[in-house]
Amino acid sequence: MPKSSRKDSDDTFGVRGAGPTWQAEFGMPLNEEDLLFGARREPVANRVVFQFAHDVFDKWFRVEEVAEKPDPYFDKEVQKVLSTLNAKDVFTRAAVYERLFGWAIVALTYVDYGKNIETPVQGPKQIRELVPYTTLQLTVQSSDEDKDPESPRFGLPLFYSLRRSGASQTKLHFSRAIHLATRLLEHPFRGMSVLEPIYDDDTVWRNIRYSLGETLNRYGSGFPDITAKGASTPKKIDEFLGSEQFKQLRARSIFVHDENTTLEFKGVAGRALDPKSYCDPILESFSTGTGIPTAVMRGAQAGALTGSEVNEREYFTLISDAQSRYEPSVRQLIDALIACGQIQTQVKDYKIVWFGGFELSDTQKAQIALNFAQAREKMLNWMMIDEVRAEQGLKSLPNGQGQLVLGVERLKQQQLLGQVPGAAADSGFWSRLRKLIHGNGGKNLEDNTHSSS
Repeated sequence: MPKSSRKDSDDTFGVRGAGPTWQAEFGMPLNEEDLLFGARREPVANRVVFQFAHDVFDKWFRVEEVAEKPDPYFDKEVQKVLSTLNAKDVFTRAAVYERLFGWAIVALTYVDYGKNIETPVQGPKQIRELVPYTTLQLTVQSSDEDKDPESPRFGLPLFYSLRRSGASQTKLHFSRAIHLATRLLEHPFRGMSVLEPIYDDDTVWRNIRYSLGETLNRYGSGFPDITAKGASTPKKIDEFLGSEQFKQLRARSIFVHDENTTLEFKGVAGRALDPKSYCDPILESFSTGTGIPTAVMRGAQAGALTGSEVNEREYFTLISDAQSRYEPSVRQLIDALIACGQIQTQVKDYKIVWFGGFELSDTQKAQIALNFAQAREKMLNWMMIDEVRAEQGLKSLPNGQGQLVLGVERLKQQQLLGQVPGAAADSGFWSRLRKLIHGNGGKNLEDNTHSSS
């Protein structure tokens, strides 16, 4: 239904209702109520907002010191502090808000020498709480943006105006917040919602789904066609209906007629259109707008095994990209915790290693281990045994036993035995050499498999 009295510049607050009613119509500007309505009511919107954000932080990460001899306990200390602050849940919720509304913040509750939260952080001693805020609860007034063109924060917020339930509005200094906006476009700090590129398609999709439901409701259970023998006149038919023999019928409507009366549906060959040819382009458009493969969007990895793996890898490549975009926000928190002394281990630098969502099967891991073993066998033709062992993190063999090149020794053995190149040598000799090379019964191969996956 067109809204001719409404201008594009007006807000799009509307009436939520059954059927195809939508907050904003096709091509109209969007506001926060439209986006919120979509995430609540539309499966695709919920998928790309909620479920995607949870997949980003589901496996979490580990923190490694960047040093010649990294501290093995650094990650354990960091994770303990992050767990105390419920950081995983907070960042997941913040990512949901950021994906839905385009930007969000995580407010840091400091114990410091600042007079209040409107002042910069001074002498921080502790971070006690992390609170994610949506744009439904915060705003940035124009007067609170940095207007100094020489400032490194030019165009960015100096203060955030917060609105919490049951409390008056208050301002938060930017040094007490972590700002999340991973899809900046025309604005310096207000990002774009992930729903904007697919919102019009979702509007069409909603109407298609509604129409399909109405078709099933009206015609899916059949149309009762009753022949009343002997009811040859309208009066007799009325009497027939008045007998209430059909009172318990649950069909939507009935048609009572004599042998001279017929009913025929006119339209598309007497049947509904096949919706598949109309639904598939919408699903493909969703995939284009979100980067999520259509099979993953449907929620199932259908089809051949190889096709499923390709879809899954593409999806988790997208997840990995999102993790790298959220990583600066995570580092900002860890740096703040180090500055407060809550993380006591002092490091010059560290890196965040995200755990991947895609996992290799046992068969694939075994094949990789075999490939590594075969590659090391080839290396022995031109590398010393100790050099190959060093690449696996193993120590040199004692008494200089590893200071030889297996390929050269093979040629010497062939010459001593009078064999031509390529002939089989003493299997016991080479078996002993392989044990020296691989050590630990192949445990090093397993370790390398885990690191590569």
